Amino acid sequence: MIIPLILYIVSCIIRFKEFENLNGYFDGTISFNEEFLTVTEIDYKYSELENLVIYGNSFSGEKTKNYRYGPMYGNGVENLISFTYNGIKIDKHFQLNSERHLDKLQNTLIHIITNEKIPYKREYLDFINEEHRSYILFEFLIGKLIREKKIECKEGISLVKFNSNKDAQEFKTKYCRASNSISPLSK
Repeated sequence: MIIPLILYIVSCIIRFKEFENLNGYFDGTISFNEEFLTVTEIDYKYSELENLVIYGNSFSGEKTKNYRYGPMYGNGVENLISFTYNGIKIDKHFQLNSERHLDKLQNTLIHIITNEKIPYKREYLDFINEEHRSYILFEFLIGKLIREKKIECKEGISLVKFNSNKDAQEFKTKYCRASNSISPLSK
């Protein structure tokens, strides 16, 4: 009875320091520049990207969803960028080395989408994770989209993560009322 208990305790201690296994390696780099995306030293202009998909929510050192067994920490490899460029589909998995890299990726995506480096599509807003939807730049982008009538006010409010109901009301007053107001006709 004592030996199984000791083995269980040892396995729990080992688990607290264990990372997932990598079955390969990542070759090349991905970087976001002002006007183009660079993947393994090849530049792709944002304006020419089609069917862009970015999943970037995993970073090295993040706790896994395995609560009882297996490694305790992930390697940050559950990230993907996929797009079509000049008729060629490109899929690349990539690794984020820390939570700071994840934040930098999210900030870059907000910048690229806010400054319309890539032509606006509603699904691009889904690239921004929940935590980063409270950023003021994201709020300004949603306000701009509401004013331009690219999204409805109700949808815009649901996209932004507000800290309080007061902030949500201020946003609604600032952006929704202004976009729905109709100027009176002169007689």
